[in-house]
Amino acid sequence: MKIVDMKCHVIEIPFSKEFRVAHSKKPIRSFQEYLVEIFTDEGIIGIGACGFYQFIPNWGNYIETSVKPFLVKEIVDPCSIEEFVTHFRVKPFGTNLSPRPCCVEMALWDIVGKKANLPIYKLLGGSNNIIKAYASVLEPYPLLSVEEWVKFIKDLYNEGFKAVKLHIGAQWEDPQNILNVVKAIRDEVDHKIEIMIDVMQAWLPHPYDFNAALKLARGLEKYGVTWLEEPLPHFNNPELCARLCNSVDIEIAGGGAMFGWPCYKNLLEKNALDIVQPDVQFAGGISEVRKIAFLAEVYGRRCIPHCFSSGITLAATLQVCSLINSLYIEYPYHPPYITPEVRDAMLKRPITIDENGNVKVPEGPGLGIELKESWKKYLYKQDV
Repeated sequence: MKIVDMKCHVIEIPFSKEFRVAHSKKPIRSFQEYLVEIFTDEGIIGIGACGFYQFIPNWGNYIETSVKPFLVKEIVDPCSIEEFVTHFRVKPFGTNLSPRPCCVEMALWDIVGKKANLPIYKLLGGSNNIIKAYASVLEPYPLLSVEEWVKFIKDLYNEGFKAVKLHIGAQWEDPQNILNVVKAIRDEVDHKIEIMIDVMQAWLPHPYDFNAALKLARGLEKYGVTWLEEPLPHFNNPELCARLCNSVDIEIAGGGAMFGWPCYKNLLEKNALDIVQPDVQFAGGISEVRKIAFLAEVYGRRCIPHCFSSGITLAATLQVCSLINSLYIEYPYHPPYITPEVRDAMLKRPITIDENGNVKVPEGPGLGIELKESWKKYLYKQDV
């Protein structure tokens, strides 16, 4: 089997109405992502996707001029995934706004799985096919009141979720505001639902505040919060983040925007994080996340992949979660804007939770999913 061609598309899946979120205060009107198709001489087509939070100029041109020739003229064999991954790992990238070919690696695994007629997790020896979902909800703008947060989380619990992650970094100036929300949720729902807190401070340009992070972490411990995500810039200041980890009992998580296992190795060596969160669409792909999970195990830390994108990436993340025995899958969900029907609009079957708040790993060959025949209606108008 040989690779004969590759195409890159820009996808836009519209929301039913615009959504304003606190970290940008700009309306979000759609899910946007890049989608690649890799074609083989046997008629098998592999797909992969990478979400983006801001349009990356010339991304498609980068894929066409740098990645495609390497695949078609040098790699040729879609099974040569490690060669592909190694080639691009030695070319470091910056933040998640840099072009990374992780979606291409994802598509190669999709081809190999389809050829073997097995889902990737079974092909690579995984066995756990049921994973606990946590609803990953954004922070609306204008900001929600304590009462509104409680109602929202209670509704999620009633829908079946047993865990939820709040993005609630806009109230960072006074950690007590965040603690008030968590306390109110505990008072109403008790410990029937797990709570994770993401304050999204690791990649912001404003000055960071160690004392605020320490106050928040110690406060969250009292309410049994599972982890605190990205309270400090772990990539640029791992020593400071290690100081926080060593000062509190609550686990500190992060790393969702980093690329390549060497970056994670550096943080693990410095004890900068208790939980590493590689994202399959940014960290390097399925192979790279497996390596990062192994490193985390070596250093006595946990690996719980990050994922906030549409159904293609969610399916790939589920395959990885099975392989590394992750306890959780991040499940992007914020009704009425982000729902399975919207998030997975290109898929024949949306990825949903069961009555116990779990998600089943897709069992079809490769990524385990199929695109609708009408998926091309989501092509960005400039891509048509």
